[in-house]
Amino acid sequence: MAGSEGPRDGEPARRGPGRRIGRVRDQAGDGHGVADVIDVGTVLSGRYRLEEPLGGGGFGRVFTALDQSLGRRVAVKVLTLRDEWADDERSERQGRFRREAMAAAALSHPNVATVHDAGDHQGRPFLVMELLRGRDFGRVLLERGGLPVADVVAYGAQICAGLQHAHERGLVHRDIKPENLMLLPDGVVKILDFGLVTQRDSKLTRYTDPHAVMGSPAYFSPEQAQGRDVTGRSDLYSVGCVLYALLAEGPPFSSSNYVGFAYLHVHETPEPLERRRPDVPRELALLVHEMLAKHPADRPAGAGEAAARLRALARPVPPPPRSPTALDQGARHLVWTLLEEGEGLLRSGRFADADRRYWQAMQQIARLGADREPASFAAQFGRARALEGLHGLAAVVRRLENLSDEAASALGAGHPLARCLADYSAARPESSL
Repeated sequence: MAGSEGPRDGEPARRGPGRRIGRVRDQAGDGHGVADVIDVGTVLSGRYRLEEPLGGGGFGRVFTALDQSLGRRVAVKVLTLRDEWADDERSERQGRFRREAMAAAALSHPNVATVHDAGDHQGRPFLVMELLRGRDFGRVLLERGGLPVADVVAYGAQICAGLQHAHERGLVHRDIKPENLMLLPDGVVKILDFGLVTQRDSKLTRYTDPHAVMGSPAYFSPEQAQGRDVTGRSDLYSVGCVLYALLAEGPPFSSSNYVGFAYLHVHETPEPLERRRPDVPRELALLVHEMLAKHPADRPAGAGEAAARLRALARPVPPPPRSPTALDQGARHLVWTLLEEGEGLLRSGRFADADRRYWQAMQQIARLGADREPASFAAQFGRARALEGLHGLAAVVRRLENLSDEAASALGAGHPLARCLADYSAARPESSL
């Protein structure tokens, strides 16, 4: 995590004003001596007063902090240490953390989290970053499910632009995943956590062993799974996994363990994206699957090329004339049967089964080209209620708000379904969570 307002991994974290709910693996509060030295209230280097824990990962804890010299709030990441670690492990972690600071400080790009400062407090390295107010894409996926195609294209172009900047400076990220990509309220995407970064120049000291198996199994490349050397094209594979997840509501492969993921990335072909999400344009599906090629040489030549191709896809194209669909003609179509079955399953509390029915209805609607008709919004409304039953209101508040706005735009604010959506959304304000 790098400067993001929210925790990750592990135990639930408390929520403060304007904070996102997440999960924290808190390795610093376990009562092991040195791990308790730095906490809320500590002033690092006589300057940065730690105010609130935001979360943590394998290498550190993240706090909001006040920069007392400049009077601004920042995010501070402090290295996690434990007494039981051997000296060589402690030294390796300290070295890697300091190298993360060096790597991130070398970058200056709108789509990369900014590093303001770095220092050392009682033998504990720390990193000072911009405080980002937004949600990582892991949270976005939970709240909104599959994202609109146009949004995914725009986000993907930004991610690739940030990686192009890093790659041109010889840095490979090696851990691109939804949780390391922050979406800000204005639509800007920031790449976080260069903690696994490596140098591509063989004449320079590498930040980590180039053959070490590191990264996140659902999103790492085949060469990472095999412990082989990585290049910028390894990051592109991970971006392909992320884009696939944002479009299809999940990464290209699913497994319960590391070995299973490694086998799938190396040997199996992902299910065609068009089958998971029929409304994805052919050119976008081709690019995503090209990024997911098993051999690096078969992927785009670099992040710059991928960014350019995504930007080209973002150019507005006039929609083709739409022919009447079976829904327009008033026929008793399978869609209506699926919607009715979904409602019945919702009433009986079978939320997972209901979610599947609504998803099947949405696939049928996409095939018919009826995604702006009432049936489409009814299916999306059903999915939101099913996910609310499965994950709680916090997971769907944003989705309901967006759906209400989209229905009002497509159907008119006075349409009965648009009014129903508006009333349902208004009755579930985020401020009440």
